[in-house]
Amino acid sequence: MLEAITGGLVGALAGLLGTVLVVRDSRRGRESAAEERAAAALLAQLRRVRVDPDFLKDQRAATEFLEECMTAVLAFRDRDVRKRLRTSVGIISSAHPVARMVHAEEHTYQAYEVAFHDIWRCLEARLDRRKLPKPRQEWKAASESLHGWLGEARDEFDAIEEAWDEEQAELNARLSDL
Repeated sequence: MLEAITGGLVGALAGLLGTVLVVRDSRRGRESAAEERAAAALLAQLRRVRVDPDFLKDQRAATEFLEECMTAVLAFRDRDVRKRLRTSVGIISSAHPVARMVHAEEHTYQAYEVAFHDIWRCLEARLDRRKLPKPRQEWKAASESLHGWLGEARDEFDAIEEAWDEEQAELNARLSDL
């Protein structure tokens, strides 16, 4: 009699364990599928920016872009992933207005690229179930102060352009001596 009860309990526990594992795996599968759909939606929005970055100059389009991206970002379960993606989307959506304020509009695309690259790295790590990669230094600088980062980019570009002009003037002077 005791053997029958023990056997029944073992069978019930095995069945319960199997049910728990199936429920857990199906939940993980649903979460994974939701994250894959969110990644696809986010990448579709990024493609819009890559194809026509100037569409973000329109306030209505920029707001729609931000809402679509944030809807996709919120589908990710991991808080750190959401934070990184939200910050990168913020860089993209505010790059044009900030660049206009600091007179560095030609560097808007540089800000887009920094954010795009971080989003791709985060999505790839998340979908591969790997640890989130450390952010690159330029992403950190842009995320901490987009105003400052764009201003520095403008100043660096101006210094390079000035050095180029000086080299060209020196070269022209040498060529005119010949």
